[in-house]
Amino acid sequence: MNTKERKEKERERKQRMILDAAKNLFIREGFDNVSMRRIALAAGYSPAAIYRYFSNKREILSHLREEGFRAFHVRQKQYDQSLEPVKLLRQAGRGYLRFAMEHPDDFHLMFCTTCEEVDLEGELAAESLRVFEHFRSMVVRIVKSGYFGDVDEEAAVFGLWAGVQGLANLVTSGRMQVLSDRDVDELLESTLNFLRR
Repeated sequence: MNTKERKEKERERKQRMILDAAKNLFIREGFDNVSMRRIALAAGYSPAAIYRYFSNKREILSHLREEGFRAFHVRQKQYDQSLEPVKLLRQAGRGYLRFAMEHPDDFHLMFCTTCEEVDLEGELAAESLRVFEHFRSMVVRIVKSGYFGDVDEEAAVFGLWAGVQGLANLVTSGRMQVLSDRDVDELLESTLNFLRR
């Protein structure tokens, strides 16, 4: 490994330490309650040193959000696109919920941040846009199959997303377990049937 490669590896290691420290703070205390100074100290750096790696906490959160979407996209690409539409829909819905339950911190940073807190364009938003386009193309295929009857594609895309996203939020926040003793997969199935009607 040459000097340039060693420096790049060291830079990546330091960025990772900062990202991990910020993630813990954002999850525990919320984006607004965390300063760059606190992130730097939690990562073991001086407040001035952190700016060599990230210009502000919005950039840090955007990096963390993009990592979550990258991991989610890997799972999303594993759905069996050859399945008939209704089975594909169920598989995708279960995958969404499973990701939320297995990676609650990533899910929170991906979906529970305001649009002002993260980049919505450019390199740090690319993966989230790919995830949405993947989802949109799947729903459009299901709509074109006639499964939902005569329905507006955009309404189907956002209606399904809102339904599964809402259920995932209820599960990851613990609210569903307080209000219902239903199995998550069973509830998802019932929710998809309801949305279909």
